[in-house]
Amino acid sequence: METITDISEEHHHVRETCGYFLLDDWCLAAASGQDTFTYLQTQTTNDVLALAVGSGLDNALTDRKARLLCSFSVHKNSETSALFLLEKNQRDALIQNLEAYHFREDITFDTRNVPDVLLALQGPKSPALLEALTGQAHRLTKPNDVLKLTIGDTEVWGFCKSLTGEEGYVLALPSAFKNQLIQKIEEVGEPYGIAAIGEEAREILRIEAGKLVYGKDMDKTHILPETGLEHSSVSYHKGCYTGQEVIARLKTYGSPAFALMGLVIEGATLPPYNAVIKIKNKKIGTIKSTTYSYSLGKNIALAYIQKDFRSPDQELEVTIGDQPFKVKTALLPFHQTHSRTERAEKLHQEALSFFKKEEDLEKPISLLREAIALDPKFAPGYEALGVMLSKQNKLDEAIALMKRLAEIDPQEIMAHTNLSIYYMQQGRIEDAELEKGEATAIQFEKLVEEGRIKREKKKQDKQDRVEQERQVGMFKQVLEIDPIDQIANFGLGTIYLDTQKYEEALAPLQTVVENFKDYSAAYLALGKTLEKLSQKEEAAEVYRKGIAAAAKKGDLMPLKDMQSRLNQILHSES
Repeated sequence: METITDISEEHHHVRETCGYFLLDDWCLAAASGQDTFTYLQTQTTNDVLALAVGSGLDNALTDRKARLLCSFSVHKNSETSALFLLEKNQRDALIQNLEAYHFREDITFDTRNVPDVLLALQGPKSPALLEALTGQAHRLTKPNDVLKLTIGDTEVWGFCKSLTGEEGYVLALPSAFKNQLIQKIEEVGEPYGIAAIGEEAREILRIEAGKLVYGKDMDKTHILPETGLEHSSVSYHKGCYTGQEVIARLKTYGSPAFALMGLVIEGATLPPYNAVIKIKNKKIGTIKSTTYSYSLGKNIALAYIQKDFRSPDQELEVTIGDQPFKVKTALLPFHQTHSRTERAEKLHQEALSFFKKEEDLEKPISLLREAIALDPKFAPGYEALGVMLSKQNKLDEAIALMKRLAEIDPQEIMAHTNLSIYYMQQGRIEDAELEKGEATAIQFEKLVEEGRIKREKKKQDKQDRVEQERQVGMFKQVLEIDPIDQIANFGLGTIYLDTQKYEEALAPLQTVVENFKDYSAAYLALGKTLEKLSQKEEAAEVYRKGIAAAAKKGDLMPLKDMQSRLNQILHSES
């Protein structure tokens, strides 16, 4: 493995290939007993009863005022046991708070008999590396999934966990296996561009990803909704827990005065930690973690910002401490990662470009191998690679490739079609005919299924139209009594939008945004309607107002949607 000493190179490895680092500041804890999940359900903010074995979720503990006591993830490793993954500085508080209301329930907490070494694999090639380490495909696919893995002769716990914004895993192992595992990672990981990642690069990656550290970016002085964790760590549909009333009330009726978001900072100077942000001597925020972002090429900060200034992309002239700064507000995370399929498609297009320009096939073949390693179900990559291998007369390898795709996705017609072609080129007529027949059978099955889906959709569309007509009539009756009723106007407008009656949708949606200026969903629906009517400038203005309203209220989902749509409009005009 190449030794990396430059922070920017370490950062690049995690963003583009793969890196590893020890999590000396993290730990595991465990809970077991017949009442494990029913008890945790009453104590924590998220819905642990919804977990299946092998899955997990982000979670938290709060006090009666919704102040954040602990932030962690829970992973269901059996029907009666769970593992907690968290920072070490929260472990004692987690156990103490869970024990505080533990009386007769059958649940035992344990911090000793758990693996004591945690190691993170992070980066787009970490899934392929983990499979190479274990020698088999694994089921760690969704965030917070948990699975016992075997590496060499040693069992380790694997958690699907991104700490950097990229795909990644945390491995929990006995300390006696640490050096051996690191050596194996470096040996097996060389083809995947593995690199050891230092503390500085790890911190940059963390902040770019908007990941918080307890005691630095959040603590028990913050109510949970201030931190943004409510979007991942809170269920609004489960039963009672300590702090639920405050969290639910904030979601329904407003947003916290200050909440976490990002700042992009002009200039070379980083503001000091915990410094107060002011505009004209009025406090509008507090700085938390700061760093230079290699992804953005600028200084960035996590900061708690007052709700009047939480609209993204606001350029502000502020004082931080006693120094003047120019900053721009930003949604978290700062770094938007690409999916496996997006990365594979980029490599695929790059390979095709080389293929068209050059006779040497080694470069495009290498790129395509990388693409299907990133996304094992990326069928276009298999097809292109098979074609190139066949051009090199490497038919056995091309056949093995198509067989692999057929195993991964038995319904992939192209795999069987290409197998038929390659067998024919080898003179294996009988095998070619069998694969041709398989491709034809799959095609027929797909046509039958598509026909069934179309019939069901037609039936459902008819039922939907009847229901929509009923709702339109009901909403109109309400509006005869109260012309500015929020629910009736919004409901009527969205039905007209969904049924492509855009002109009719305008009036009720405009009524909502004029009379209920904090109703962010109405701004989004009105903006979409104006876009459909090709009124781009008007839509952009509606989105700007809606973004401001959503930022004040903390409505993150419509805010992100409106920001994305506004950006698309602005880019199309430039």
